[in-house]
Amino acid sequence: MICELCSSDVPRTKLVMVESAAVSSCPKCEKYASSGAVKTKEGKVMLPSVAERLGTRERRMRQKDILTRGEKELAFDYHQRVRKGRQKMTMSQDDLAKSLNEKKSIIVKIENGDIRPTDKLITKLERALDITLKEYLETDDDHGSKQQRSEGMTLGDFIKRE
Repeated sequence: MICELCSSDVPRTKLVMVESAAVSSCPKCEKYASSGAVKTKEGKVMLPSVAERLGTRERRMRQKDILTRGEKELAFDYHQRVRKGRQKMTMSQDDLAKSLNEKKSIIVKIENGDIRPTDKLITKLERALDITLKEYLETDDDHGSKQQRSEGMTLGDFIKRE
């Protein structure tokens, strides 16, 4: 391999940045480098800090499938679970609000189903009342591959009869 700075033939070179240009340098010429360089998957050469930030951004911006089995969602009957849990602990709405450091009106609205609690409040409620408010979302695949088909006429049946 040939050093791009001094043109000497060396067994190994290192990719470095010199004056914002990526070059292959020998160990002797590395002292002239401002920093190391990294090649990305696309073949672009850039500073390691920039590559790290772009990688973090790419992971953050990646779309997530909301119907995957891996994530839990707020249960449909969350308001009933909160009310039953509070009554089981023999607490009033005011007592529960004080223990969670929330307003009583928030607890009332949650128990009536008027508002959905935030993730932080869900965690507080689950710990305080010893209940679970999140559950896995059921998809059509969870019910098994053998599903009941309707006996009604489909568009395909109509076309076959014609």
